[in-house]
Order: sequence, then C-alpha cells, then structure tokens
Amino acid sequence: MRRYLYIFLIFFVGLGFLPVFNGNNTIEANHLLDIEKLDQAIDQTQGQVTEWSLYARENGKSFTNKGFAKYSMTMQEKFSDFKWVTNKKAEEIIVVGVRQSSHGEETIKIQHTLTNDHGVSYIMYEIRGDQKALGEKTKQYLKKHFIPNMEIIFTNKPMIFSCIKGEFNDKLDKVLSNQAVDLMSNLDAQELESLKEDDFYSISAYSKQMSRNIPTKNHEMNIQLGLRKSGLGTKTTFVIGTPILIIEY
Repeated sequence: MRRYLYIFLIFFVGLGFLPVFNGNNTIEANHLLDIEKLDQAIDQTQGQVTEWSLYARENGKSFTNKGFAKYSMTMQEKFSDFKWVTNKKAEEIIVVGVRQSSHGEETIKIQHTLTNDHGVSYIMYEIRGDQKALGEKTKQYLKKHFIPNMEIIFTNKPMIFSCIKGEFNDKLDKVLSNQAVDLMSNLDAQELESLKEDDFYSISAYSKQMSRNIPTKNHEMNIQLGLRKSGLGTKTTFVIGTPILIIEY
C-alpha cells in the first residue's frame, strides 16, 4: 500500500513546480467544469464516488508584511461566515478559514513567510465533499459561488485541480482492465505512461476534454488515474484527477 502511495507522491512532487496551462478560468453556467466531466465518466463506467475535491492555488505572491496583514483581514471580512484561525510561528504565519455546508467543507488557507519587509505568500482555496455532496445543487454552487469566489481570493489566475475518489464493486480482473479502459474512453483520453500490476494500475494520460495541461519532457498530460484492490473483498478503489492528483491514494 505504501509503495503505491509513494509512486503517486513522487510523481506529484516532481510535477508540483511545473507550470500549468490554465486556459480561461471564467466559467459560464452552461459550461461543464472539469470535475463534472470526470464525474460523468465515472457514472458512465458505473463507479461510485466517495470523495471529491476542487482545489485552487496561487503560488509565490509577494506581499509586504503589512500588505499581507491587510489582505488577510480583508479575506476574513469578506468571508465572515468562515471560522478563522491564525497560527503565527517564528518564520511564518498561517491563516485558515473553514466553512461547513451541505455542499462540503470549504477552506481558505493563506501562508506567509515573515521577513524584515517583504515575504512570499501561498494562497489556497478548496471545497471537498463526499458522494452526497456531489450532486446537481453542488455543481451549480461551484459555478455560481466557488468560481466567482476565486476572483475575490486570487489576484492572478490560480492553478485549479479537480480530483475524485471512488470505488467499483466488481471483480478485480474486470476492474483493472475493462474499467480503466472504459474510464479513459469516456474521457477521450490517450494513455501516455502507465504502471500495471496484478492489483494496481497507475496511468497518466491526455484528454482534449480537460481545460488544463501539464507540460512534460515529451508531451502534455492532464489526467492521472489509479486503481487498486481494496483488501480481500471484491471492491476496487480508484482515484482520478486533472491535471494531476491531489487526493492521496
């Protein structure tokens, strides 16, 4: 189990500092979000969602310490229905706001390095939920609230990651071969790299359906898919994300 998680984390860290080509972050109500496209492909493949995440991040923003304090206070005022906690250490300050709703758990996290004058800040915004939360009402909420909220939180275009975790209730040999192929087919995804063992699949792919890409040495990619056997039963778990995974596997 740890070996499989290690493989994914190595790949995630290796790509973490590469640029992501975002495209246009403006989402109209009649356009599908990437996470909706993943959800549709999973539904068509008869998978069951157990966890999902829509995550946005802006790295390396420069603030003076005074400017960061002002920005942090502005966020707390604009999102006053969040519960805010500030953790100040010797070299950094972390401000986190959390809100629970029927759509899932929303988190705003602002991390700032403390210096004599200027520092670098990292801004993150995420909504994470379970199967019940990922429905039509939540999808509309993401378009009407989560996406516009990003325009308030971020000053530049953030990197956006969509990820879904779930399970197939079927025999292992069918899941790790046919279900992986079906998921890829439903997303019009082309396999680029893979690791396939008896009880574990790891696939990197590219799909024109997705809106953001990761440039690699020989090609662009925007989908990561993993499937593995979950114990002695018939269930097989999967995790799929674009442009890379953000849910631990």
